[in-house]
Amino acid sequence: MKVYKRPFFSSYATSLWIRFLRFSLQSHKKLEADLDKVGLTSPQFYVLATIGYAGGLPFGEIGAKMMVTVSNLTGIVDRLEEKKLVTRKRDENDRRVVHVVLTDKGAKVYKSTIPLFESSVSKIFTMLAGPEQKELSALLRKLNQESLTN
Repeated sequence: MKVYKRPFFSSYATSLWIRFLRFSLQSHKKLEADLDKVGLTSPQFYVLATIGYAGGLPFGEIGAKMMVTVSNLTGIVDRLEEKKLVTRKRDENDRRVVHVVLTDKGAKVYKSTIPLFESSVSKIFTMLAGPEQKELSALLRKLNQESLTN
């Protein structure tokens, strides 16, 4: 079997993408492990955080903010509803629109989980000094804005 001494990819951008993807997957696994301690999956937490921050939101808006389809979101909301963390409410003005809102229990879980989530994220980035974190944030913001225009 032939062993390559150089990276398989010749483009630096591709190598950068692989590093970014590897970091993303590793950090996501750490977050999942911490959220599992409170009985939530990452998507469930993201729904709770999205509607906890904004108040109740229509399905479509939650999907847009999370960048998932409404069909994927339905299963997540179903499981959160089974846990009594959210409820669906029809819009008073447009019965076709369904809002997802936190229950009292959901609000408590949301409020108690945010510090856990922030602590987990903080640990992921502790190896970067404050200015490096700001620089990374600015670079990612630039990439996100560019990807929205293309």
